[in-house]
Amino acid sequence: MGAADPNGRNHQEQPLASRDPEATKAKLLEAARHEFSAKGIAGARVDAIAEAAGVNKQLVYYYFGSKDGLFREILRQRLAQPKGVPADDSPTTGARLAAAAQTHLDDPDYVRLLMWEGLEAGPDGAVAEEDARRALYLTLVERVRTAQAAGEIPADLDPAQVVLSRIAQVMFPVAFPQLARLVTGTAVTDPAFAVARTEFLRQTYR
Repeated sequence: MGAADPNGRNHQEQPLASRDPEATKAKLLEAARHEFSAKGIAGARVDAIAEAAGVNKQLVYYYFGSKDGLFREILRQRLAQPKGVPADDSPTTGARLAAAAQTHLDDPDYVRLLMWEGLEAGPDGAVAEEDARRALYLTLVERVRTAQAAGEIPADLDPAQVVLSRIAQVMFPVAFPQLARLVTGTAVTDPAFAVARTEFLRQTYR
């Protein structure tokens, strides 16, 4: 028998890599994104991910080392770039916020991954690609400072809180769909909700 790796697997028992490893990894990552966004790392099952991807489950371990390694790769790819986060270089801030809100309503997996990440890591725990992600958000904060210097945003507002509030406004309905429905009377999956929400953001941030 061959030597075991740190995860206790025998090297001779590892499956051969697929003939198209990048395509296989892409299938696994796509399947894992849906599984993790729905169930988090504790509830997600490697069997379900592999079945959805149409591959042998041992390829999860071959390419990613463990379920945790697969989860971290999902977070790295999906969260390193803050998809939908508003930037102030758009035609108008309202238009940018409206577009971000629509993006999250169309593809809620991103917000759900953020929620699971927060639950798994806790308020002070390290997160995937933390330094790179922090740098990107600091760029948004600097854009707000630039807008404040130009008189476009009140100078007495904390720029970090401005960014955080804008992010919250576009993500909150997806993160808490039950509250959005109770307040508005419309499910976030109803196209009418997206119309009302995006129009509100355009009107609020001209």
